[in-house]
Amino acid sequence: MLGNASIVATKRDDLFKGFNDSFERRFRNQDAKQNLGEWVKACKIVLEGKPLTFEKHEYLEKPYSDSHADQTEMKAAQMGLTVKAGLRSIHGAITGKYPRGILYLFPNRSDVTDFSKARITPLVQENPDTIGKWIVETDTSNLKQFGSSFLYLRGMNSRVGLKSIPVDFIVFDELDEAPQTAVDMAMERMAHSEVHESLKLSNPTLPDFGIDKAFQQTDQRYWKLKCPACGEYTCLEDTFPSCLLELSEGRVIRACQKCKAELNPAIGEWVAKRPEVEDKRGYHYSQLFSQFVDPKSILHQFRTTQNLTDFYNLKIGIPWVEATHRISLEAVYALCDTYGLPESDPGPCSMGVDQGKDLHVVIGRQHEGRAGKIVHLGVHREWAKLGELIKAFNVFRGVIDGLPDTDKARDLARAHPGKVYLNFYNEHQKSSYKWNEAERTVTSNRTESLDASHSQILGKIGDTKGASRVILPRRTQVVEEFAQHLHNVAKRLEEDEETGSKRYVYVKLGPDHFRHAFNYESMARSVFANALFPEFL
Repeated sequence: MLGNASIVATKRDDLFKGFNDSFERRFRNQDAKQNLGEWVKACKIVLEGKPLTFEKHEYLEKPYSDSHADQTEMKAAQMGLTVKAGLRSIHGAITGKYPRGILYLFPNRSDVTDFSKARITPLVQENPDTIGKWIVETDTSNLKQFGSSFLYLRGMNSRVGLKSIPVDFIVFDELDEAPQTAVDMAMERMAHSEVHESLKLSNPTLPDFGIDKAFQQTDQRYWKLKCPACGEYTCLEDTFPSCLLELSEGRVIRACQKCKAELNPAIGEWVAKRPEVEDKRGYHYSQLFSQFVDPKSILHQFRTTQNLTDFYNLKIGIPWVEATHRISLEAVYALCDTYGLPESDPGPCSMGVDQGKDLHVVIGRQHEGRAGKIVHLGVHREWAKLGELIKAFNVFRGVIDGLPDTDKARDLARAHPGKVYLNFYNEHQKSSYKWNEAERTVTSNRTESLDASHSQILGKIGDTKGASRVILPRRTQVVEEFAQHLHNVAKRLEEDEETGSKRYVYVKLGPDHFRHAFNYESMARSVFANALFPEFL
């Protein structure tokens, strides 16, 4: 039994706790009415020992106050957006906007730890009365609790870490490093959310890929600088490098596109290129308008760099791919001749098939003075059609994708013994194609095999007569589809998280079925080049 004093103390504590709970609820309700920008100002959030202001970061004031549910930020490096994403997550947690939680995704596990220690912990310590008092100790770097909301910090390559987490808000930090399967799985974590908000941010890499592809679907807002002399607005990204004007005394200025007067990066306005798009908000950030980067250094680096890819990705904030790493539509059309696609060919011919919902087929043959001649491009639905094509074009060697329908591919190989082989890519293979007659299979290194067929479109170094290129039929609808599929694959450099080793890989940017069918046809055609008497095949 409790004594009278204990009963009084208990009632007093309960009353005090109730008062505190009521006060905290009012505090949270009041904060919840403020957008992120208003909250940062009202609470005088401290960052790196100083109050967070928009001085010299004027371009951030509007995005901080933007509450749009679906946002994409394509950015150059060091533009202050990771801090903004972290504060938006914390603000949404402590105000109860995201009661089911927040999922913050990074490329890998080490990024999770770095963000937790270098971003979240200092914010908590430097803001004890506005952020620190809300945190509940969890003692883990990948899980933080603010009030009743959880902030989950996860690597995008961890399937386990993305399961069974109900959330209202997802941040994809460095989207271009995320596997599409991880993005899809993460979005399912909001399947039952009434809030359903997302933020994608990343340095761009390839055009039409990752953050650039997502940004293209938004209203595409750019920070346009207003000229103090003529009132004209200039988008620095659209006018680079002419937007940087070198003066006689050696100073470089940001120049008005109309009158060439010097522009102040603090005086600008966010303008949407596609204002008709309302369901997706997009912002583009470039060091061209950063007040911490001298435009003279940007111009110097542009003129001297040996790595334009990193320059455009990290300095200008736009996607970039070297011309030799992506096949252009024009490069494909330049190979078109005047002949049409025949119904048959005496051969011997080589065939490549990429299987999926449809069967994309490329058939070629040898051609004097060229790497080969394409005589059939087709999209078919029935597997029986492949047998008809093998006979009509006297196919001596065909390669078909071994997946996803391995059984039907094997049936085709059995029906045409010695002619059809199932391809399976092996990233660790360092030699040429390995043909297995008994198993009716061929294995190849994906990157090396795509390199080989890639050169048959763009040509080998020093080939001025086009002998290393194939010849294509005249431009028709199916040839245009073929060209687009070849254009939808690009090569980029990737670094292994564990070992630090780098390697080139081909990345899918859109439908690419003909690209792989052409690769398989090229593999099959290579048999002719290696044959002792190809005329007797």
